Formats: sequence, C-alpha cells, structure tokens
Amino acid sequence: MADAAIRSFAAVELMILINAEEITARSVAVSLCVFLFAEFSALAERKKRWLSDLFLAVPFAVTFSAILVAGLQGIGLVMFAAVLYSTVFLIFLSRKVSALQERLHQTCDDGKELERLLRTQNRYLIHEQDAQIRLATMSERNRIAREIHDKVGHLLSRAILYLGAVRTVNKDEMMDRQLSILSDTLDEAMQKMRQSVHDLHDESIDLGGNLEHILSELRNFSVERDLDLDRDVPRECKLAILGITEEAVTNIVRHSSGTRVQVILHENRDFCILSISDNGSVSEETRQRVRGGLTDGIGLSNIRERARSCGGDAYFYTDDGFTVYARLPVRGEADAANMAAE
Repeated sequence: MADAAIRSFAAVELMILINAEEITARSVAVSLCVFLFAEFSALAERKKRWLSDLFLAVPFAVTFSAILVAGLQGIGLVMFAAVLYSTVFLIFLSRKVSALQERLHQTCDDGKELERLLRTQNRYLIHEQDAQIRLATMSERNRIAREIHDKVGHLLSRAILYLGAVRTVNKDEMMDRQLSILSDTLDEAMQKMRQSVHDLHDESIDLGGNLEHILSELRNFSVERDLDLDRDVPRECKLAILGITEEAVTNIVRHSSGTRVQVILHENRDFCILSISDNGSVSEETRQRVRGGLTDGIGLSNIRERARSCGGDAYFYTDDGFTVYARLPVRGEADAANMAAE
C-alpha cells in the first residue's frame, strides 16, 4: 500500500513538471501516459520487481525528455532530480520495511509453531511420566503383595498349625477356651491378610494399559476406540475383558479381510458392555454356524466361556462384518461365582 502511494505521488509530481510551461493536448497525453505507467509499476510490484522498476523508469524517462524539449533545463532539472531521488529513496525504504515485516511475520509464525510443538511434546512427556509412575506403583504393589503372602502368610500358617497341635494335646478345658479364641483370631488375621493381598493384586491390573497393548497387534487396521475407563471394575471382570479382547483381536488378525476395527467399552452401574467389530466379509458357512450357535473351532467358544466366568455372556453378529458383543456384570467375585454356578 505504501509503495503504491509513493509511485502515485511521484506520478503526480512528474505530471506537474510536464505541464509547468503550459498545458497542451500533448502535455496532457504525456501526463496520462506517465500516470498509467506509474500505476502499472505499482501493480507489477506484487509479482515481478524488475518489471515494476522498468515500468517506473518509463515515466521518468518521458518526463526528462519533456523537460528538455520544453527548455526547462534549470529549475526543471533540479526539481526532476529531487523527485527522482525522493522516489527512489522512499521505494527503497518501503521495500526494506516490507522485508522486515515479512521476517517479523515469519518469526511470529515460527514461534507459534514451536510453541505448539513444545506443548505437544510437554503433553507427551507428562503422559509418559504418568505411565511410568503408574507402572512403578503397580510394580511396588505386586512386590508388597508377594512379601505379605510369602512371609507374613507363611508365619501365620505356621502359627495356626502349631496352635492346632497344642489344642490336640491340651487336656485343660480352661486353656482350651483361650486357645479357641486365639485360633479364631489367627484365622481372621489370615483371611484379612489374604483379602489385602487380593486387593493389592486387583489394583495392579492396568485395564487401559493392557487393552492398548492388545490392540497394538492390529497394525494393519484402522482402530477406532471408545473406551470408558473412569470406574474401577472387579478383578474377574477385568480378566474377562482382557481375555475376550485378546481372543477377538487374534481372530481378526487371522481371519478378517477388513480394514477397520471398532472397539467400544462402556461401563454403567451394573454392567460393562464390550463390543469389538470389524468390516471384513463373512462367509455364508460362518454365518450359518454362528446363527446355529456352533462356535467351536472358530475361536468363539473361549470368548463365551470367559464372559460366563464372571457371570456374563457373549453374543456374535454377522450383519455388517463380524461383531463380538459381551455383557459383563460389575460385581464382586462372590456374586460372580454364584451366578456362574447357577
């Protein structure tokens, strides 16, 4: 914008010089040509700088010739030199400013891009740090559980055995009552110790991390994930989810002709819903076997057994590709065992 204004101002000054002696039809025509070439040079500045300079040189050459023809060789040449010098100097400054502005914009853009990359890298590092902390915590929980089970559990077992031997040889009824209380206390301590070890082991199963590890086998597929992992679920349910997912992924890798896999895990108050589907083609023989409940030999019986191990069930659909659908109750182990027995 500034460069175009400089060229227009220079064209006006040249037109004044051309018409300084007298205004004639010839001088007006020459002035129009000077103005048009100046505007052409402003337009060409955006595409080719050398062409812009060439267009700008034409008005000055025409004006210089007009001054010589009109005989204004004194004050006219001085004014012409002043216009020429000021125009060249201002255009030079304008180009310098434009170059500096472009560098400033480029620097700002580079700074924003670097800031975006740094933020992305920072989020990645935080995620990796959280993952390492989680793994270290789980490893420590497993170590503590092993220590309690191997050492404290062993000592409690010895104490219970020794106490049983003492009660066997004891003949004093008063002492037998006290030994019975001590035996009940040791049995309760053993149960609570086992429950504590069991709880530590339950928390050490990283459902999200293990699911991502299993899904990483689908390298040749586009995997869509919709995993609801906000709530904690019982150990048996976690193991069933991981087992079903691993079996389904194995079947997809071996048999699917599709390109896309969708994995959905939703949790509510009473159930976990797991759905794993692919867009591969399914043969008519497989459709008939699935509809008839004949899942042996195609890797589906294990999925159904894993679902039933925690009181749930699995279903298979072949309408659009192949879908494994499991409905697993979110219950304690005792409830799951009762449901499985029923």
